[in-house]
Amino acid sequence: MRYSLTMNARQPGIWLRVLVVVPLMEVLPLLFLGRAYLESDTQNFFLYTNMVWAFFTAVVIQCLVSIQGLAGGGRLDTFLHSEGSVIPWLSGYTGGVCCFYLFSSLVSVFALGFALGFPVVVWQMLGYALLAVPTSLGCVYLVYGFEVRFNRTFHFINLLLDALVIFSCVLWPLNTFAGITRIAAQLSPLTHLNEFIRTSNPSHALLGILVSFIFLLFGVAWVKRSTKKYQVDGAFGGSL
Repeated sequence: MRYSLTMNARQPGIWLRVLVVVPLMEVLPLLFLGRAYLESDTQNFFLYTNMVWAFFTAVVIQCLVSIQGLAGGGRLDTFLHSEGSVIPWLSGYTGGVCCFYLFSSLVSVFALGFALGFPVVVWQMLGYALLAVPTSLGCVYLVYGFEVRFNRTFHFINLLLDALVIFSCVLWPLNTFAGITRIAAQLSPLTHLNEFIRTSNPSHALLGILVSFIFLLFGVAWVKRSTKKYQVDGAFGGSL
């Protein structure tokens, strides 16, 4: 994680993203939509769900952009020879990125609470963002495994991640779904986090933690399987 923090701090434009771009992603939708179209009793819910969505998206996209160079060829060969597994590196790198964008969320909280007068609570925002960390890790593992296994899948899977965010009811309550879509929605970790933010029901928090860790373990298993296949079938540098 220390390596991740150092490497990210040296990237061109990182502080622009941390201090400006991500806070704008979290603040502008509330300014453009929240006060104009939402009732006062739903503004607080929309505020937190939008900030969690922006945090999750920023973390995953930043990680996927940064790790593309370690998804195949000589660099992956060297890494597997020296380390034996990419899991520790992926975990540390993603953890460092999460720290950067938690700081972005603090900037957003300051802007919303002090400058714009919204009823935002710092510890609540940080708590909700931390609950999204396992899902962020799981997404990074999952996408990285697909890239190692099939090559050139990052852009396609980014679209699937967008669909995941939408399908996870980030902006819509779970009770708007019915039938098969409701069952499928409950398999998404972000659905339960969204419901916890909306209702403050601890059962949704527990379900969200459970589902997110299952999602995380699935991602870990997929990365291990993909890199193992790369080592065996790709013969360290060959094509899959």
